[in-house]
This record gives sequence, C-alpha cells and structure tokens, in this order.
Amino acid sequence: MRQSAVLWVMLLNLVLAGCTSPNNDLYSGEDISPNKAYRNFELIDSNNTTFNSSSIEGRVIVVNFFLTNCHDACSFITVDLRSVYEEFSFELEDNLTFLSITVDPWRDGPSDLIDYMNYFNTSWTYLTTDDFVDGNFSSVEQIWSDFGITVVLTESENSTSIEGRGHTVYYDVEHTNGIVIVGKDGLQRVRWSEDNWNLDGIKSDLELILQE
Repeated sequence: MRQSAVLWVMLLNLVLAGCTSPNNDLYSGEDISPNKAYRNFELIDSNNTTFNSSSIEGRVIVVNFFLTNCHDACSFITVDLRSVYEEFSFELEDNLTFLSITVDPWRDGPSDLIDYMNYFNTSWTYLTTDDFVDGNFSSVEQIWSDFGITVVLTESENSTSIEGRGHTVYYDVEHTNGIVIVGKDGLQRVRWSEDNWNLDGIKSDLELILQE
C-alpha cells in the first residue's frame, strides 16, 4: 500500500512538472529562444530628428526591417503592418510602439522615408541614419546584428537601381525581411518573415505579448 502511495506521488509530480515547464512553442511565429536583448541605439527619423531607443523602454515593440526601394516583400508586409497598427491603436499611447528600420541607409534618407510613409499611408516611426564613416553605417549595422538581420549589397547593371549615399556603384539589397516582436522587458520574443507570414498569427502573438 505504501509503495502504491509513493508511486502516485511520483506520478503527480511528473504531471505537475509537465504543466509548469516552459512552452517552447508559445507563439505562432518563430520563437526566439533564448530570448535576446538588443543594445541601446540612436538613429534619425523621417523628420531628421534624433530617436533614442531608451525612449521606448518598457513597451512592446514591433520592429520591421525594410527599404524604400523594395518592390516585393516589403510592400505587402507594410500593408499588413498597417492593419495590425490600426487594430491595436488603443495600445499605442502606453504600451506599444512600431518601428520600421531601413536596411538601405546608403539610399534611404529622411525625405525618402516620408515619401514611403505617404505612399503606404502609414504614421508610425521610420528610422535611418546619417552616421556614415568610411563606407559604413555602424549605428544601424549594430541593430541589424542584434536582431539577426543579414544585409548583402550586390552590384547591379539594372537601370532601375539608384545610386546610394556614399555608394559609387549601382546596387541591389538582399536582406532578412519581416518583423521581430520585443516584450516589455526588452527581450526579443518572436520573429515573422516572408516564409511564415500570417497576419492572424501575428495579431495573436502580439496580443499574447501585450498581456505578459
């Protein structure tokens, strides 16, 4: 009888441990595990005003990486993000921030950001940099690294390419697209890219992270 009681206690402990163990598939998108922080950064927005990431500490952040000269994934991602932004507008004052950060600072100045915002009728914060030193934009490159974003410049003979700031050749930009959602603690929670993009899933993940 005593042996049976011990077995029941052991079984109960196993069940409880299973109920309280971390869920590795908590989100619909790609879980970022372990959750990663990002370093404080300073860029400029579409009004050529300095933006420091310390101003949004303690908020959930939807971070999008894009370029204004993009003609494929960036466009539909921006349109879908506008839908998310509008649906969660009640959270914007206190809890939620949207950021779109360029992966093409050689081409995207503040005026280009404004043109892009106007074209897609969006109003959240768009960021670039003018910190150009020896062919590099170290401030924004740090952010790409922290968020796992790969950016590759390829020289192009395509007549539609535009010569960039500080760049002497025509070029195309290949990059990791999509969004990363950051929790209120400043840790990256989930990634959505072109490969797994699902608008309903993104909204579900964002709602879950806002409730944490």
